[in-house]
Amino acid sequence: MEKFDCTGVILAGGCNRRLPGIKKTFHKVGSKTIMERIIRVFSKIFPQVILVVNDPKDFLGLDALVVTDINPSRCSLAGLHAGLFYADYDWSYVTACDLPFLSEKVIRYLLAQRDLDKQIIIPQTRGGLEMLSALYHKSCLPRIETNLEKQEFMIKKILKSEKSIQIPPRVLESLDQNMRFAFNVNTLQDLKTARKLLLTQGAPKEDKYDGQKYLPTHNFAVTRESPLPECVS
Repeated sequence: MEKFDCTGVILAGGCNRRLPGIKKTFHKVGSKTIMERIIRVFSKIFPQVILVVNDPKDFLGLDALVVTDINPSRCSLAGLHAGLFYADYDWSYVTACDLPFLSEKVIRYLLAQRDLDKQIIIPQTRGGLEMLSALYHKSCLPRIETNLEKQEFMIKKILKSEKSIQIPPRVLESLDQNMRFAFNVNTLQDLKTARKLLLTQGAPKEDKYDGQKYLPTHNFAVTRESPLPECVS
């Protein structure tokens, strides 16, 4: 399928506080790690994939350009800044590293909404705006840099209504009925839920998880951000 003149950016600079052990993006959901699942989708859509990390040595061997933050704040906004700065293309689709069910349909729909007068195209689920599943234009960089200098770390604070497009839930649900694209893994329970979802909602045969025991599903956790300079993952 067609690739777009857009960069795929994965923010993977987190501290793993709620899921200790290996970095959560390296946990398996099905036969692949969460990171492998993200890169597999990105490779179908984007000619360039960037990983923004704290420890580059942990990400050797992945088919992506690995970079680190330029600003020392160690927050999601600093990761977004680095991703946009290093991107070869004006537009970047930015995701957190803990979303195992990216939707190619949703991403392609967002890309089709790009407009010369807009800077951000963002999904809005029933739970709110998905700041780490959104499209950003390089022209956001000056505003991001200003907010980093002022230590205003919430990504939402760079939003300008006249410069953004918000995709409503009814549209997203027509593309991804269960809104799994916004499900993220923060805890062991989330990881078990992700594995259960893969088994119960039509995963391809080769993607079935190998022999794990699962707990019943619970309500979806969706990507959110903290007003503090908190780690991405």
